[in-house]
Amino acid sequence: MTPITVLISDDEPLAVSRLAELVNRMDAVSLIGEAADGRETLALIEKLNPNVILLDIEMPLLDGFDVIEHLTSSLNDHASRIPLIIFITAYPQFAVRAFETGALDFIPKPVRYARLVEAIDRARVAYADREARNRLALLGKTLNELRQERSKALDDDHYLWVPRHGETVRVDCDRIDWIKAEGEYVRLHAEEKTYLYRQMIGDFVSRNAAIGFLRVHRSAAVNVSRIVAIKRNSNGARIVRLSTGDEVPVGRKYAKEVMAIISPNIE
Repeated sequence: MTPITVLISDDEPLAVSRLAELVNRMDAVSLIGEAADGRETLALIEKLNPNVILLDIEMPLLDGFDVIEHLTSSLNDHASRIPLIIFITAYPQFAVRAFETGALDFIPKPVRYARLVEAIDRARVAYADREARNRLALLGKTLNELRQERSKALDDDHYLWVPRHGETVRVDCDRIDWIKAEGEYVRLHAEEKTYLYRQMIGDFVSRNAAIGFLRVHRSAAVNVSRIVAIKRNSNGARIVRLSTGDEVPVGRKYAKEVMAIISPNIE
């Protein structure tokens, strides 16, 4: 079995911790570094020469696409050091295009162990066949298209116009911490404010799954990026604690999906 070295590039500590745990469970796969932004990623690529990068697209300083651009500019000088790219993203709308045009694979968040194993196995085969150079060159040619699609994915349909106190206000969906069902409405909890919006909770989650909303209860969903802890209450029921301090109960039906955020084997 061809050994594979992996570099994780993601600015979310919870995501990095989860990916590291999953990678460390795999045979013949070594996690050799973790980067929190694009600049650090490029420095570690130069220093560590990983076979594969698990690359988040949305990062500070330099994003995932900037990393690709810098790598493609070094193709001629460092062809033997070009890693394979596996996108880890909360925005599958534009990651699909990346997959089709040069990235080895894309995996939507939250990452499942079986899906990551599948991607690493593909990387093992591709690396053995020395495909990294050709794939990265192809990906580099499509960066402008990918950036346009990323911009569209972030801008289109990811805000709501909500009535509040006699006026209609715009609420960006990525500002929403969690939501609670109230009949045919959902109560939006966003930055210490609440808004009542007419939409069924299932429809809201489906529309905003790409930016990280996860159903945790038949009457509640949370923005996964706001989760800071998962615990049990005195009755043994699970609760997610958010960065706002809010605690949201987890229904039994949704427990497996919630626990998959940190480990697929935790029951």
